[in-house]
Amino acid sequence: MANIIERWDLIKLENLLDFYIGGDWGEQEPINSNYIATKVLRATDISNWENDHGENAQIRYLKDNSLAKRQLKENDLIIEVSGGSPDQPVGRTIIISSDDIQKFQYPITCSNFFRLLRFNNKINPKFINYYFKFLYETKIIESYQSNSTNLRNLKFSQFINQNIPVPQTLGEQQEIVDVLDAASAIIRLRTACIESAQSLIPALFQEMFGDMSKNTNSYELFKIKNLGKVTTGSTPSSKKENMFGGDIPFITPADLESGQDKYGRYVTQEGAKNSRIVRAGSTLVCCIGATIGKVDKAIVDSCFNQQINAIEWDESINDIFGLYLFRQIAPLIRNKASHTTLPILNKGNFENIIIPKPPKPKQDLFAEKAQEIEAYIKTQQAELENAQAMFQSLLHHSFTGELTRSAYGNI
Repeated sequence: MANIIERWDLIKLENLLDFYIGGDWGEQEPINSNYIATKVLRATDISNWENDHGENAQIRYLKDNSLAKRQLKENDLIIEVSGGSPDQPVGRTIIISSDDIQKFQYPITCSNFFRLLRFNNKINPKFINYYFKFLYETKIIESYQSNSTNLRNLKFSQFINQNIPVPQTLGEQQEIVDVLDAASAIIRLRTACIESAQSLIPALFQEMFGDMSKNTNSYELFKIKNLGKVTTGSTPSSKKENMFGGDIPFITPADLESGQDKYGRYVTQEGAKNSRIVRAGSTLVCCIGATIGKVDKAIVDSCFNQQINAIEWDESINDIFGLYLFRQIAPLIRNKASHTTLPILNKGNFENIIIPKPPKPKQDLFAEKAQEIEAYIKTQQAELENAQAMFQSLLHHSFTGELTRSAYGNI
């Protein structure tokens, strides 16, 4: 970081702050008239910030003098100082915009798992927010943390005593912010395109076939077992050698609906002989446990565990139609399960579920349109990965003193 020291100032973080204070979780109900209804941001709100900007934040009641000190204002930054997990450091940040403040009918604060940081006029708050993201992404932030059982804490006094590399002019700070804002905007655009496209297929299914759980279009009804072969998965014994580590996917409920074509475990040919294998295109349905009703398809010939039932459809059912049929009727699967500590829908009850069967040409038309949308989603996901990689590269260059508008131009 020698080039930073040469070109930028190193300033103690505390000297860039006008004010900082811990959050307040408040009370569930007002204790007296001095308690004011407030939207309090939590860790889960920070996780989903790009999508909902805290719209699901809890309403809590803060004492008026506490709220007066902690009410968030435009350009305030909040940083997570407690929480995380063994695999997730604390130190995530967000910056508050005027839009964030105006969208609520309540004042906004943060919980006591955060600190509010308010900066002086020597620093652009967005610049420092990106710097904190750099510390987080590069895991430098972990050097300022202590661990306890299932909880991490930011050593805040040590954190604010660190020296921050700061461009000498607000203009250069803004140039860096502009570039990173533009890269972030591309990520948001790609994400929005994917989310919008993902909603199209269920909408198309509903438009073409109606509500299949209620058979609103009065299609002919069949038991699942009369439309394909149902198989319950099994797990090869870990005591036997040469079962795992091959190239055949071994699918578990955690892999379903992941949107990925990579799996946590793979079996060998020998492992497949000691499990159950179904052809590519088969519909996979979780029928045991908290995730009962999760649905996906086998992208290639695959094995799967005993929590999953697979349907290898016959020629009267299009594989893609079958997949989206089960995505629509997932609540029916959950309702059919036994209501015990561990919900379960056994193979016999599963294959006797009655489902509507639309005409095959209509299924094929749906599948053709769905595949076009899926291909678009795949393209957008690849573009999103490229945008994310570009952002990480720009973030790194920003804080090694290499990123200016003159060096990179407009994005």
